[in-house]
Amino acid sequence: QGNEMVDVCLVEACRSHGGQIFQLFRSHFVSSAGSCPAVLRPFASSLRGTLMALIRLASGDAVKSFLIGRWKLAKTLDYRMGGGKGSMSGSALFTEMPQQKDVLMYEERGLVELQGVGKPFEAYRRYIFNTSVWPVEVYFVDDPTKKHLPSLLPELDCHTSFFIPLSFADTEDDSKSCSSSHLCVDDLYSGALTIMGEDGFDWKWSVQGPQKDGDIVGTYVREAP
Repeated sequence: QGNEMVDVCLVEACRSHGGQIFQLFRSHFVSSAGSCPAVLRPFASSLRGTLMALIRLASGDAVKSFLIGRWKLAKTLDYRMGGGKGSMSGSALFTEMPQQKDVLMYEERGLVELQGVGKPFEAYRRYIFNTSVWPVEVYFVDDPTKKHLPSLLPELDCHTSFFIPLSFADTEDDSKSCSSSHLCVDDLYSGALTIMGEDGFDWKWSVQGPQKDGDIVGTYVREAP
């Protein structure tokens, strides 16, 4: 009966405040049963499974609450044409923008090792995740080829231009994955972002074009705060 009561409370709370509930239970109750308040320890494993089943990325607030923080990042690059084969290891950080709290800056940094290239080299990129709109939108940051366009978020101290939407479906079955595409000149980038669990997601890209044929797979694992 105790487990049922906890589950019922979670259901009602997640319906209204999914993002905040995710952060609260992940950081205080679900991540480590040993650190739970004594009264909740018997329910820790039940809470973990129940929470992941209930959390739906069906709002900008829920997406922001899931993404914010630091992630360990591992990428594989497999180009048959127009690129290299290799890997990248590093980290990705989602932080609130001071000018607008419901906008996240994504910063990715790591070392890339490519077949046929003698030394690893550092790679760095940024995106903006605008969680104030639905579906959430991802923007390029200071892209020199798009500086002639009006900035989508002029209040920020960087130029922003449209990249892709994150169209998570508003259903229980499909709200943990989304697909998107972006045409870069003649090259079509087809992406899929999939939530793998409360502390992990994959972001995969397939690139097809007259001069490019390749796949990029990024695996993200949440780092402890």
